Amino acid sequence: MSTPQYPEQPTTPLPDLAQSAAPTQSFPQAPAAPAPAGAAAPYGAPTGYAAQPYRQPVPASTATTLAQTNTFALLAIILAFIAPVAAIVFGHMGLSQIKRTGDAGRGIALTGLIIGYAYFVLVALFVVLYVGFVITMIASLGAAFSGFDSGYDPYSY
Repeated sequence: MSTPQYPEQPTTPLPDLAQSAAPTQSFPQAPAAPAPAGAAAPYGAPTGYAAQPYRQPVPASTATTLAQTNTFALLAIILAFIAPVAAIVFGHMGLSQIKRTGDAGRGIALTGLIIGYAYFVLVALFVVLYVGFVITMIASLGAAFSGFDSGYDPYSY
């Protein structure tokens, strides 16, 4: 949500002290716009300006914040649970684009990045532990079956 922007009042330039002998040029003041009947100036608005006109509410079918949200940020949050590497890539691309263009969705992109990195670390940790578990099982079975070669031959009497 942004604050309303009011145009600046034109002012006369300050005289240059180095050229005080030269006449200064002043710009004419713009006349203030008349306020509609019964309308008060918004709180904090410069004096002499009319209140902002009433804006019609947006219909419910188009009232969504997704219209202004960066697409890469949305992809980052969606892909964070499916493909964490893609979420990391789209999160960084979204943050870069948001910084450049000023789109909405910085928090969504950061959330997608954080979840993507956390999910990636958990998957990598799971793979390392799983491979370690398999190697430990193979080593245990090798050690367990190494004692069976004791020279016992069932066909010798």
